[in-house]
Amino acid sequence: MKDGPARCILMVEDNRDDAEAVRRWLARSETSYELQVVETLGAAINAIGAHDYDLILLDLNLPDSHGLEGLAQIRAVADALPIVVFSGYADRSIAILAVRSGAEDYVLKDEVSSPEHLTRPLDLAIERCRRQTAEKSLLGFQNQLALAHRIQQMLLPNPMQRFAEVQWCGRCEPAEQAGGDFYDLMELPDGRLVFVIADVSGHGLVPAMVMMETRAILRAMAMTCDDPGTILSNANKILCRDVHLRYFVTMFLGFLSRERQTIQYASAGHPGYLIRPDKTVRVLSSMEPPLGILETITYPTHQVAKEFADSTLLLFTDGVLDSISPGGSYHTFEEVVAKAAGCITASLQDVIDCLFENIHGIGTERDDCTALLLRASKKNAEGVA
Repeated sequence: MKDGPARCILMVEDNRDDAEAVRRWLARSETSYELQVVETLGAAINAIGAHDYDLILLDLNLPDSHGLEGLAQIRAVADALPIVVFSGYADRSIAILAVRSGAEDYVLKDEVSSPEHLTRPLDLAIERCRRQTAEKSLLGFQNQLALAHRIQQMLLPNPMQRFAEVQWCGRCEPAEQAGGDFYDLMELPDGRLVFVIADVSGHGLVPAMVMMETRAILRAMAMTCDDPGTILSNANKILCRDVHLRYFVTMFLGFLSRERQTIQYASAGHPGYLIRPDKTVRVLSSMEPPLGILETITYPTHQVAKEFADSTLLLFTDGVLDSISPGGSYHTFEEVVAKAAGCITASLQDVIDCLFENIHGIGTERDDCTALLLRASKKNAEGVA
């Protein structure tokens, strides 16, 4: 019984006895082969354009080509296909030169005395070519991920960027080179500060692309609409039509007033936490689902008046649950908030470092991890008090 699907071979050989001998050897092999024979280089070029082959078995002495010229012409139209030269004793030196010129291997006609003498170099050539193709594909994918990572890092707010009367600190650690988490800050012409944190389901290149689209949608809408709920409602409609329920996005979008006292926000399955100096917490939550699930949903706008002035706003994605304690001590959002509250009087950078202290010990199965902290400057807080 033959193993696996047939491997399709194009044999370019004008000696019909040699072609028939190859057909007999292949028929006796344990592997399935489908052999098509053409007698000229021109016919081979036409066949390559019309059919898919796994390998080309090429005689270098043909009616319309001789020597390495034929190999060069075949490679010009079938560079991705492995080529094995089928040569007689008199052509051994040319066969070796052919391998140096790009052929995968060569077979001497008069040395074939069993199916293995023929099929072994053919199978090895096919497998080498498949491995090289897979490696090139993997390298291309890795390059795409690296490019996506660089773009994502460029899109994150500059850590040195300052906003009037507010301190901030953020960190985004994708599970792979590119991920679906992001945070953003943008000051509007009227002085209000727009802030957002979001988590696209999954991680990798596709969620990263959805993330970049979502960020662009939010930034464009925030320039023309001052209502967080309306922005989320419109963004949700766009994402529902674009991602077709394959991905969803949890999000917290807020507008901080020019006086840095009042927060207007909308949430799509993503809570926020106001941590007071006495370490008590106000949860900013909503019952609305993530974006990209139900096109008809309307997201309301909520308001927190004046409380921000003496509190710290904490936003984080669910990957942080694992990052703070890979050993399993913390598994709920409340415990993450409690950990942050325990060091809330420290600098925002110290709080972020506390939340991410174990991120590199989680292993390869972790999720994207992102956190954003906002705090009124001391000058502003004292003025309100």
